[in-house]
Amino acid sequence: MTPGETPKIAWHKTEETGTHDWEGYIRIEDDGTYEFSIQIDDNGYLEINGEKVVELTGSNSTKKATGSKELKKGFHYAKLHHENLAVPENIAPYPNAEEFVPKIGDEALTLWDIDAPKNLMSQEEALKLLGNYKGLVDYRTVRSADSNQIWALFGPKVAADMAGEETCATRLSIALNRYGYRLNGAKYPDGSQASNNVLNMGGDIAILNPGMTPESDPATLGKHIIISAEVMAGHLNGVIMKNLGCKGPDYATPSDYSAPQEGDVVVFGDDFHVGMCPGDDQGVGSFLSGGVWLLYRSTLDDKQ
Repeated sequence: MTPGETPKIAWHKTEETGTHDWEGYIRIEDDGTYEFSIQIDDNGYLEINGEKVVELTGSNSTKKATGSKELKKGFHYAKLHHENLAVPENIAPYPNAEEFVPKIGDEALTLWDIDAPKNLMSQEEALKLLGNYKGLVDYRTVRSADSNQIWALFGPKVAADMAGEETCATRLSIALNRYGYRLNGAKYPDGSQASNNVLNMGGDIAILNPGMTPESDPATLGKHIIISAEVMAGHLNGVIMKNLGCKGPDYATPSDYSAPQEGDVVVFGDDFHVGMCPGDDQGVGSFLSGGVWLLYRSTLDDKQ
C-alpha cells in the first residue's frame, strides 16, 4: 500500500465552477465505529464501500456535516465528491469560493493506493481452496507438535515410515489435491521427480480425493503429495501461480504484505515453510513465510 495525498481544497476565491472527485482506500487500524466529517463550499459527499456516509447539498456557503460507520480493520474503498456552484444572483456580488476538507475523527482523511495486482481467483474459488486447507489440515487443526497426525491420515504404514518428517508442504498438498490441482509434475531443482505417490508409500489416497468411490477413474484422482517446502514453494512459483497469471509472489516478503484484512485469501512459502491462510487470521496458516501470493481481496473486485 502507498499513502497518497490528502484530498483537500483550501478555502479560496475563484471564478471557476465544476466538480472534483477522488478515489482510493482509507486505512482502518482497528475494528470500530468511526466518525467522518466534510466541510464544504458548496456540495459534496464521502462514500465508503459504496455507501454514502456523509453528504451536503443545497449549500452556497461553507458548512460542515458528520456521519459515522462501523468498519473492520484493513483498507476500505472510498470516493469523495465536491461540487463548486455558481454564486446565485440573490447573494451577488459576494465572491465565489470553494472548499472541501474531509476528516476521520480530528485527523485529515488520507487516501491510499492499492499496490496489489488483480485477484488471481474469484472469491468462490479462493474460499473453496481455503476450505480444503483450513477444514482439515491447517495449523489449528493439526499443530506442529502433533505433526505425525498428518501422516496418520494416510494410514499406519505412512505414519510409521514418515514419523517426524516436516508436514507443512503435505498440508498444502492435501488442500491442492482436494481442490483439483495435481502435483505429479513437481521437480527438484535438478529436474528430478519430487512429488511422492501416496499409493507407492502404502497410503490411502481417499484423503486427497473426498467422495471417491471404487468406480472412480484412477486417471482423475490425486495421488501425489510434496514433502519438501522448498519444492512446494518452487512449484507454486513456477507452475500453479504461473498458470493463474502470476509471474511471482505479489509480495516478496511477509513484511511487504502491509494490509492483511478480513476477506483476503493468501498462499505463502519459501524454502523453509509453506501454507495458506485468511489475511486477517494468520494463525490458520501457522505464520507467513517467504513470498505471499494474494489469491483474493474484496477491495480489488472493481480493479480487475
